[in-house]
Amino acid sequence: MPLRKLLSAFALFCIASTPLTAASFDSSVQERQLFRQTRELLQRQQFTKAKAGVAALKHYPLAPYLELPLLQARLYELPYADVDAFFKRYPDSIPGDALRASWLAALAQNQRWPDFLAYYDVATAGKAAQCSRLEALQQTGDAATALNDAAALWLSPIDLPSSCDAPFERWLAADPALRSTRIWERLILALSQNQESLAQHLATRLDTSEQADANLALLVYRNPQTTENQLSLLRKHEHGSAILGIGLKKLAKVDVDKAMQLWQEWTKKEWLKAGDSFSARNEIGRQLIGARAAEALPWLLRSDPQGTDPYLLEWRVRLGLRGGDWPALASWIELMPAEMSSTPRWRYWYARALGTSDDPQRTAQANQIYQDLATDRSFYGFLAADHTAQPYHLNHQPLRPNVTVAQVAKRADMRRAREFYLLDEKGAARREWQRALRSMAPAEQQASTLMAKEWGWLDQALRLAQITGGFDDLDLRFPIAYRSAMTSAAKTRGLQTEWLFAIARQESAFMADARSPVGALGLLQLMPATAKQVARELGQKFDPKLLVKPERNIPLGSKYLSDMLLRYNGNRVLATAAYNAGPGRVSRLLAQQTHPVSMDIWVETFPIRETREYIQSVLAFAVIYSERLGLPQTALVRTEELVIGEPLQVTQAETVTLDPAPAPTPGVPAN
Repeated sequence: MPLRKLLSAFALFCIASTPLTAASFDSSVQERQLFRQTRELLQRQQFTKAKAGVAALKHYPLAPYLELPLLQARLYELPYADVDAFFKRYPDSIPGDALRASWLAALAQNQRWPDFLAYYDVATAGKAAQCSRLEALQQTGDAATALNDAAALWLSPIDLPSSCDAPFERWLAADPALRSTRIWERLILALSQNQESLAQHLATRLDTSEQADANLALLVYRNPQTTENQLSLLRKHEHGSAILGIGLKKLAKVDVDKAMQLWQEWTKKEWLKAGDSFSARNEIGRQLIGARAAEALPWLLRSDPQGTDPYLLEWRVRLGLRGGDWPALASWIELMPAEMSSTPRWRYWYARALGTSDDPQRTAQANQIYQDLATDRSFYGFLAADHTAQPYHLNHQPLRPNVTVAQVAKRADMRRAREFYLLDEKGAARREWQRALRSMAPAEQQASTLMAKEWGWLDQALRLAQITGGFDDLDLRFPIAYRSAMTSAAKTRGLQTEWLFAIARQESAFMADARSPVGALGLLQLMPATAKQVARELGQKFDPKLLVKPERNIPLGSKYLSDMLLRYNGNRVLATAAYNAGPGRVSRLLAQQTHPVSMDIWVETFPIRETREYIQSVLAFAVIYSERLGLPQTALVRTEELVIGEPLQVTQAETVTLDPAPAPTPGVPAN
C-alpha cells in the first residue's frame, strides 16, 4: 500500500476509531503509531476495536504488551492453552511476569491449587503469590512445608496481602505456646520501622491479658515522656527495653535534648539492654550532629569513647578537623574498621594527620600514603596528587567486549527496549534493559552498554558502565554531551567549561528530561521557581515545560551558576555548594566561621552529606572533563585553598535549616 494511502487510512482510524484490517506497513514509524493507538484502545478496554491492531502488529517487538491485556481480560475462563502459548512465545520477559502474576491470582481465586504450584515461579512471585503458595501447599497435603515457610514471611515490618491471613493464623495456632512471642516480635519490628498501623493491628491479635501491655507499648512509642509508673510497668515486660529504645529513637528526631536526658537516666537505671541502649545512643548522636554539630564532639567522646559506631566515629573525626588536634585525629582513624579506614577519604585524612608530626617516620608514612593515593581517580586522589606535585591519574580503559553490539541487538528484550526508547518511553526501556541484564553473560552486558552509547542514550550508557565492567571507560562515563551549547553558555557566563560539564554530569548524568523527587528539571536540574526568576532577570518569557529542553535549560542553569560564582567572589567550592544546597545555607555557615578554613576541611565538615559528596564529585569531575575537553589541567583547587567567612547574607526566601543528614545519597561515584 502506498505510504500516502496508508497514512490516510491510519488518520481515519485515529479520528473515527473504526476497526482496522491487518495492513502491511512500509516502515516502523507507522507501526509505532499503530502501537500507540492500539494500546490506548486496550487501556480504555475497547478490546474488540483493538484486536485488528493487535493482529497487524503480531511481529512487532512490543506485540506482547498488546496481547497481554487481551489475555488478562479473559483469565476468568481459565484459558490454559493460551496462557501456555504466551509463556512459550515470550519466555523470561516482563509481559510474561505480569501474566504469571495475574494467572496465579486467577488460579488461587478458583482454588486450582495443584495448577497454582505448577505455574509458581519463586524468582518472580510477589508477596500475594508467596502467601497463596502457602495455602496451595496446605490444600495439597504438604502442611509441614506450609507451616515452615510461613515463618520466613511472618517477620515483615509492613502489612501483607489478605492472602497471608489464613496461612499465618494456622502457623500461629500450630504452637500456642509461641503465639504471643511471635506476635510481639513482629509488633516490635513494625514499631522500629514506624509502621504504627500494623503494630496496632498486631496488638488486637494478642490475648486479652496482654492488651494493656500492647497499648502501653504504643503509648510509649508515640510519646516516650510518659509517667514513671507506666514506664516501670513496661520495663518489666519481656520486650520493654526494645520498646523504650524505639521510643527514644523516635523522640530524638523531634527533641534531641530530652532524648539525651532520658537515655542517660534509663541507661543508669539499667532499663535498657546493651543493644537497645547502643541503638538509641547512635540515633541521638546522629540527630545531635545534624542539629548542633558544634556541640556534638564532646558528647561523642563521652558517650562512645571506644568508637563502636562507625558513623559516629567518622563524624568524631570530621568534627575534630576544625579543632586541629591532629594526633587525636590520627588515633581516631586508627579505631575505624579496616573497610572504612582503607577508603580514599580516610587514607587522605590519616596522611594529613601524620604529616603534621615532628616524627620523620610518620612524615615519611604520610608522604607514602599520598603517593599511593595519587594514583586513584577520585577527589581524594587528586588532593593527594596536589600534595605531592604528581600528575593526576585518570586511568582510562576503554571497554572492549568480545561480543558485538549487533549480536546483542538481536535479542528480543533488547528489541523491545529499542522500541520503547524510540517511543520516548525511557522508563519502560530501562525496565526491559534491567531485566535483560539478568540473563546476559558479562560480555553481553558490556556490549549492551556500548549499544546504549550508539543509540545516543548517554545517561543509560554511563550508568550501565558502572555495573558492567566499564567503570574506567571515561568515554562512556563522562560523555561530552551538548558540547556546542555547553561551551557557548560557559563562555557567555564566564564559567570554566569543564566545571559546567561537571555540574551537568552530577546533576542529571545528561538525562535531558530528568525530574528529581523535589521537582528539579532538566540537565542542570533547575527548580521551576529559580528558573523563572533567572528568566525574568534575562527579560525572557518562562515556561516550566521547556526546562526539559537542553537548549532552554543550559542557558538558564549556566546563568544561575554564574550568579552563585559572583556571589562568592569566584570561589567554585562555595558556588558549587550553593548550587546544590542553596546560598542561604552556605552563607549561614560562612557567617558562623571565626577564621579561614582550608578548602578540604571546609568540604569535609559540611553538615549535609548530599552537598558534601556533591562538591567532591563536581570538583573531581571537573578534572576529568579538563582532560576530556583537551583543556589545561590546573591544580584542582589552586584559587580556592582557603574558605573565608563572610557576613550573613540571607534573604527571607532562602532556607537555612541544616539537614540531619545520615541517609545515603544515591548517585554516580566520582572515581
